Amino acid sequence: MNAKLSFTPIAIALFGVVTGASAATPGPDAGYNAFLQKIAADCKPLVIGNDDFGQAIVFNGQGAEPGHYGTFLDRTKALYSRGMSAKEFHDSYALGSDGGKFSDKSIQCIIAHVPKQ
Repeated sequence: MNAKLSFTPIAIALFGVVTGASAATPGPDAGYNAFLQKIAADCKPLVIGNDDFGQAIVFNGQGAEPGHYGTFLDRTKALYSRGMSAKEFHDSYALGSDGGKFSDKSIQCIIAHVPKQ
């Protein structure tokens, strides 16, 4: 028995429209993801404490302790979505024995990049 698959031109076109539409539609976090990419590029080096969060954003977590990176993502998402104020975001990081000069620069850069509403 010789089975032959047959697709109608309408079915093929419909499949193309459905798959193309889903690829073109940004997900609910598209704005936040763009924000992360922007701060990774514009705030170099994006280092807070011993973690290079700029590198972690670009390389899917590499460059930061996993727990620290998860916390960073939670905090930046809260800041981005206005669930946390800039002061709360800043104060949520212990700035270290050097007064946090390097960390503070990164934190201030992140805050400055939050889109205005």
